[in-house]
Amino acid sequence: MRDTRCDSEFLEIVLETSIPHITKLKNAICDLEECEKNGIQRHPKKNVEVIYGFKEIIVTDLRDILDTQYSLDRVDISYEELFDKFVEYAMQLEFKNIGYIVFLRFFSLGIMLELGKDKLKPLVDKLDTDEIDDILLSYLAEGYGLKRSFRSTKFYRESPYENAASICEVAVTDKAKAKEMLKDYMKNYLKAHSDMGWPKAAKDWADYRGLWSYEAAAISKLFGIDDSELKDDMNYPYDLAHYKNDEITAHSIEIIKPVKKEINLDVATNGITNNRELEGIVPPIFQDRINELISDYSTISDNEFWSKYNLREVWFECEEFSEDRKKEEMLGMLIVFELVELRYILQIDWKEDFEDYEGELKNYWNKDEKMKVVSFVLDNDQQYYALVPTDCNVKSIYEIPVNDI
Repeated sequence: MRDTRCDSEFLEIVLETSIPHITKLKNAICDLEECEKNGIQRHPKKNVEVIYGFKEIIVTDLRDILDTQYSLDRVDISYEELFDKFVEYAMQLEFKNIGYIVFLRFFSLGIMLELGKDKLKPLVDKLDTDEIDDILLSYLAEGYGLKRSFRSTKFYRESPYENAASICEVAVTDKAKAKEMLKDYMKNYLKAHSDMGWPKAAKDWADYRGLWSYEAAAISKLFGIDDSELKDDMNYPYDLAHYKNDEITAHSIEIIKPVKKEINLDVATNGITNNRELEGIVPPIFQDRINELISDYSTISDNEFWSKYNLREVWFECEEFSEDRKKEEMLGMLIVFELVELRYILQIDWKEDFEDYEGELKNYWNKDEKMKVVSFVLDNDQQYYALVPTDCNVKSIYEIPVNDI
């Protein structure tokens, strides 16, 4: 077993159940497609919506199988077949329903398997069609000889993937420096995903299957970076990087300088007309968005709200969101989640020390104002912090308490 922190019995169960589950879902999709042709409706939801949901679950199962097989050091489905299945279903989903990290994992897998360009081209076309603005994926595609028609200007997720892109840039001219950067990237890999609970995942997650940096290994292979010192790193998939020991001749990449948009901190807005008090804790630049969310909470359907605010990472199914909403008020929690997405609120795992992350707080207020740190108290295993003006006296965002630090 490669990741000895995993429960081997659990991993075996994942493989024994996930593979038949995919077959069951594929059969269900075929049945529902036939029902749709014949005008038969079997579920409260439309057939096409149920089919789409099943395809999302298949992609999730493929992700789980990939991580589980590698952690367990056992192959029930060849990595090539896993990649092909992912492409088949990913092409039928919106990028946001696949997820950036999952997409990056499988794109990196294709590079490590040294698959033909024709195998990866559909994924590149998907990136262009959906206009996915991400410099790292553009570097990986271009380095593999697949030019994107859409020009990236930023990172889909900055931490830690901006650093991964920097490794690509440096590796073109300085392999020794790139090697040190790669080691540093892996050293901070879990911490860089603290908002997702990764640093303590091996201890805290009952369903822990391993957290492998497939993109780091793909970068090493593609740009010829020495990764020998990472062989025993339990987050670096060394064996996949050397799955085939043929050398890949990396194509030249055009260095992209991220476009940093000037943020007008005093941007004119209509304010939070639905709750003026919150203007004291929500920066002006985000007030229109939060005002819209508050309005949507009471005016649009649960399904529309769940989709619009991308709540799938919290509630995998809209039905789960609807059930929880019936049980308790959650508007404040949803506002906090949205402000995390907007990078205003910093989210870290509850076992992490805030002092280690305080420097990552961003000031979206007038730079001349004196600032203080506040925390938002949610009933989960995460911590939430933000910088606010010292004269901020907001004590709660609906049901969520706000405390000075």
